[in-house]
Amino acid sequence: MILSATNLDSESPAGMAASFTPASPIGDIAAWQSQQTAAGNQMLTPDLVAFVQRGISVILAAPGANGWPAAGVAVGCRIMPDGTMRILLSRAANAAVLAAVGAGTGLAVTFTAAPDHRAIQVKARQARVLPASSDDLPEMDRQTACFRDELVELGFPPDLARGYAAFDPSEMIAIEFRPEHVYTQTPGPGAGAELTR
Repeated sequence: MILSATNLDSESPAGMAASFTPASPIGDIAAWQSQQTAAGNQMLTPDLVAFVQRGISVILAAPGANGWPAAGVAVGCRIMPDGTMRILLSRAANAAVLAAVGAGTGLAVTFTAAPDHRAIQVKARQARVLPASSDDLPEMDRQTACFRDELVELGFPPDLARGYAAFDPSEMIAIEFRPEHVYTQTPGPGAGAELTR
């Protein structure tokens, strides 16, 4: 059975998904345009700063040495005061991405919200690998708890959601970069459009 808003029982856990309105690329573009002044000299608008740090899916990719893409999954993101993005991820599970970034390749990071499928991709030509700091861990705890709770609200069994959002603090490492390009990747007409200043 294919689930849709028309055949979900709103009382069932899976039916909760029907209460979310799907996002759209048009909405991403409108939000971007309306917040350009508030962004000042930063690449990300206040809306996107909040979005990427709210506790959502974070997927990253970099070109590997063999020409094939290396992909990975991150735990979360912090936006530093100067606008630098700090992506926190597990060292062992993301060895190929870390090697590619360490070799000086570019990086693409996609942030996706589960309830409405809103997705934003950020790209940079250069990034650097750094140790995680003690300041990172409380924020990763907060973001993974938000992500876990959102998955449960969508109908995922609590144990599955907890496992999906789990991370080992001793395995954490960071990738830092200044965002150079931002794209809407939300499904729908206009997906893939660059959000330009």
